[in-house]
Amino acid sequence: MSTATVVAKAPIAPATARKSLHIPKASEIVAHNIRKQIVRGQLVEGDLLPSESRLMEEFGVSRPTIREAFRILETEKLVSVSRGAKGGAVVHEPDANLISHYLLLVLQSEKTTIDEIYLARNFFEPSVVRQVAGRATKEDCDLLRQRLEEEHEALSDPQAFATALVAFHRTLVELSNNRPLIHLVRAINEVVERHQTMVVTQRRQEKDKAGALEIAAKGLKSHKKLIDLMEAHDSDAAAAHWRAHTEVAYKTWLTGYEGMKILELFPE
Repeated sequence: MSTATVVAKAPIAPATARKSLHIPKASEIVAHNIRKQIVRGQLVEGDLLPSESRLMEEFGVSRPTIREAFRILETEKLVSVSRGAKGGAVVHEPDANLISHYLLLVLQSEKTTIDEIYLARNFFEPSVVRQVAGRATKEDCDLLRQRLEEEHEALSDPQAFATALVAFHRTLVELSNNRPLIHLVRAINEVVERHQTMVVTQRRQEKDKAGALEIAAKGLKSHKKLIDLMEAHDSDAAAAHWRAHTEVAYKTWLTGYEGMKILELFPE
């Protein structure tokens, strides 16, 4: 009696899975290699990439492939290309502004509300304050006091005041030295600055200017108290104070604007 040999067959992948497999084109591979050199610091701002002919030889590809790779890198703002006898591809460091620019596009397309923006800031700022207060230097506190002085100087101008308020919050985050957070906060700050400019302008037109200025002055007193607590390295008190401050600020800025889409702040 013969014994049959059973050969196990590999399962056939569903058609949908096969379609999702992306095999990079030669131009994408070239762009990836150049991009990797830029982010690792092997190529720095202002460097000139090798000539097309040299890159063709290095990667074993055609001239159109090299030019397509350049176009990919140009869209990412990692190189700028000039044609002609004296042309070439100049290297640029990654631009952090592109993060906030694209994030703002995504948030607008998702119909994100102003409420969500302020809530996001309220989630992380008290934690940032706790961290910074524990190790705040004299220079850190002096910088915050400078921001506070700029807020006082800008009280009479809605646009300048909104800009100064955002600068104070931005400085708090920058003092944390948390780079992912610093980059992400840029988008939040752009929304907040536009919104607060609109709110301050409208409320000062609707109410008496003295009353509006009194509300703003109260907020700045709270900023001063925060700096004093940070200077004393009282992390718990500083975090608790800022949590209470941001909750009050949330109600103050959002009253009358509940559910407003951030898209309304970017009409152009």
